Amino acid sequence: MGLLRLAVFGSPEVFSNSHRLTFALRKAQALLFYLAVEGGMHSRSKLAAFLWPDSTAHDARTSLRNAIALLRTLFTDVEVSSSPQNHLLIERDLLGLDRNTSFELDLEVVQRAYQEAQRCSTVPAEPQRVTLVAMVQQALDLVRGPFLDGFWLGEDAPFDEWVQQQRQQWQVRLVFLLDRLSSWQEVGGELEQACATLTRWNMIDPLAEGAYQRLMRVHLARGDAATALQVYTTCRTRLAEDLQVEPSAETVALARHIRASATRPPGLSAAHVSAEQSMSGELVAPLVGRAGAFRQLSSRFQQARSRQPQVVVVEGEAGIGKTRLAMEWIGWAKAQGAEVLRGQAFEMGGRLPYQPFIEALRERLEVENAPEDLLEDVWLAELSRLLPELRARYPDLPSPTEDELTAKGRLFEAVARLFETLAQRTPLVLLVEDLHWMDEASLELLRYLGHSWSRHNPRVLLLGTLRSEDLEVSSHLTDLRRDLPMTQVLLQMFSQEETIQLLEALVGEGKKTPGKNNEQDEYGPATVLGGFLFAHTGGHPLYLLETLKLLREREWLLPRLGTDGIWRLELMVDIGRERLRRELLPPSVRALTQVRLSKLSEPARRLVMASAVLGTQATARHLWQVAEVGSLAEEQTTQIAVTALEEAISSGTLREESTGSGRPGSYRFAHDLIRDVVYTEIGAARRQVLHQRAFAMFEREGAPASELAYHARCADDAEAAYRFNLQAGREAVAVFAVADAIGYYEQARALLQEHSWLQTELAVSAIEQLYARLGQAYAFQRLWEKAQEAYEELLAYGRHKQLSTLVSLTLNRLAILAIQRSFDKSLVDTLLAEALQMAEASHDPKALAETEWNWAQITATWDDPEGALSHGTHALTLARTSLDPELEARSLALLGYIHLLRRDFEESIRCLEASRMLYTFLGASLSLHRNGHFLPLTQVFHLPHP
Repeated sequence: MGLLRLAVFGSPEVFSNSHRLTFALRKAQALLFYLAVEGGMHSRSKLAAFLWPDSTAHDARTSLRNAIALLRTLFTDVEVSSSPQNHLLIERDLLGLDRNTSFELDLEVVQRAYQEAQRCSTVPAEPQRVTLVAMVQQALDLVRGPFLDGFWLGEDAPFDEWVQQQRQQWQVRLVFLLDRLSSWQEVGGELEQACATLTRWNMIDPLAEGAYQRLMRVHLARGDAATALQVYTTCRTRLAEDLQVEPSAETVALARHIRASATRPPGLSAAHVSAEQSMSGELVAPLVGRAGAFRQLSSRFQQARSRQPQVVVVEGEAGIGKTRLAMEWIGWAKAQGAEVLRGQAFEMGGRLPYQPFIEALRERLEVENAPEDLLEDVWLAELSRLLPELRARYPDLPSPTEDELTAKGRLFEAVARLFETLAQRTPLVLLVEDLHWMDEASLELLRYLGHSWSRHNPRVLLLGTLRSEDLEVSSHLTDLRRDLPMTQVLLQMFSQEETIQLLEALVGEGKKTPGKNNEQDEYGPATVLGGFLFAHTGGHPLYLLETLKLLREREWLLPRLGTDGIWRLELMVDIGRERLRRELLPPSVRALTQVRLSKLSEPARRLVMASAVLGTQATARHLWQVAEVGSLAEEQTTQIAVTALEEAISSGTLREESTGSGRPGSYRFAHDLIRDVVYTEIGAARRQVLHQRAFAMFEREGAPASELAYHARCADDAEAAYRFNLQAGREAVAVFAVADAIGYYEQARALLQEHSWLQTELAVSAIEQLYARLGQAYAFQRLWEKAQEAYEELLAYGRHKQLSTLVSLTLNRLAILAIQRSFDKSLVDTLLAEALQMAEASHDPKALAETEWNWAQITATWDDPEGALSHGTHALTLARTSLDPELEARSLALLGYIHLLRRDFEESIRCLEASRMLYTFLGASLSLHRNGHFLPLTQVFHLPHP
């Protein structure tokens, strides 16, 4: 029997007697790999279900038999002597590979090397070191790439999950081998070989700071300090670009040591280079206790990269570290070649429909040289509803569709196509932070994207962060789960061990004080402090870090450079003393924030309060104007403003976020919990003043109506809040965010109820507009009872004010609502008869025309074309009397439909042509929202008969 040789690291290869085998059935090849890697005997039923999960048991067993037959044929064709079993070992219902035959597997060689390296936890003696280096090097030479690189079955087969698990497992083991091998080579003075090994390690894990450190040391040992510093520059650049973090203190100290070695004269020790004996006060905590969550994210990314779009939701309570984990992982994903788009939902301030998607797409398209290469003009035109700057960039874009029955779907399709086009270039990660604050329109778009991606399988991973206590949004995500695989990553508090692990990365173990009898004699400072902090914070990450910052501010925890050249934080007080224990830890983030704010200067504190009022990301200019700190025209006050902003950032209260697209950077709170504390602590009177400034500033700049409505409401400017809520509702309806529009209209309604004087100050048309649009929006959502409630409230207002025209039009609305709900003919007739009576009493020909128009179209739906003709004719006459060309055009169109029902085709064509010409003259078209308080004409053709 010939030699069977399998290579599973890299693109898979199978050789028998030096002949490379090709497989007609991919699953036969998968079966061979699984049996080879797993070893042992496996039941046929298990293998059948493993490789053919979507087939019936009988069909799966049949497919398995075909795969076994193919393997036997392949082995027989290349072998001189043919055994009935060949390399396969079959024992009744069990199947495996015969290890007693000539068989080689590269994985087994790597596995043996890994096991031997694991056994050697310390630097081995020289003979053993040489042997181990040779063994590991031989194993690594067999590794041509990731486990079964590019080999997938698809169809959600368990085999693919197994491949992914093996790939992750062997990624970790290969890094471990490279770590051990480079360490042994460095110790043995094999510096050139160590450089090659470390370079390979960096290729596999380009964010491994340990590899950079070792490579810097190896180059320095080779006498090449310049190259060592180049490695440090590469490390710093990669960490900054991909993770937005600085190198660790250990790496920085090593770079300083190398720089000093390269510049100081011979014989001058590092102790004399006093300029290097400093360290930034920045407290950068390592990512602790999240390895499992990180692995889950990475696993789902690999699936997304193989065209299995994924959804991952990182859940946890506020301050648990959701954003920190997401950003750390995003850096890793970028290193894997992924493109990352980032958007965020906000709780406070003018929340726009689709805001997270607008934020993500706007930044991406701003850096795109030619957006027309991403989408055709027809789809760019639809996208311009959300991004109007596209129309400024491409003035020749066609107008978006005016067919409002399909317009929302076309907008959603444009967004989906853009994401899928981007994912064709490189794997795409869409990060949406704070899903719990996402508006209804964005959630609806999200569901559409999920359905689209499930059909087209782009290389997309949607990553969201969500507060676990928000069950409402979690229920909305259920629809998304139906279309795409969704992984929920739940973050927990740190355990005591993880708390200590965090501190060990920050606090050096230090040296025991001779003759001092306290806890630190028995335990290291990280253990003592970690146990204390865990008991008081419960392992809450935000509380821990805020407490450590407080320790730094009190100078109880200070940076010290150890004799080994490594910077560590050293505890300067005896934590075992009861008085210090009492003083050390305020009970909550509120107390911690209050302590921090009390130490800020007055200008910095005012900037922080302004940021709390603005709520979302704000530019420096916005902060200065709302806080009234500094003026761009006065150099001295501008310097005060800049200094105050820098102070707020250095305190850890605010953080700066670069846009990366040439626009000014923005500023926001380091955490939403801190913002909540500051906002509530400002005080009602000061909050009102700050919101007034924000409203005036944003009104001058032409900000979205939703943002102006929010600040006007908080500034207690009821009239402005009412006006801009109405406008925000209209803008939301224009992009089909009806649920958001209802929210704005309801806010305006609440203002009317809270401030009775508004009803006398506002024009009747403004109040009618609110209730008409609110009722229409509720009806659009099929919330019939709420729509009726809004109309009846408007009806009561009209009767109280003795406004006959308003009463007539509102009765029309109620009649239309009645036919939409239940086709109650008697109720509709009653309402329209009263509406007609009130219109006649008002002597308003337009109100009469609208009532006749509605009665005509409703009568037409009841198969009474003659009665409809009578009402329609009256409507046309009254429309011409009222001199309303739009109403006349609608009446002509309706008469055209009625004549069509009467089979008077010639008259129908005449009316429709006259209507078309009049609409063309007006430069308008029939619209669902043009006269939304009446039954839209286009619905006449879709209403079911009673």
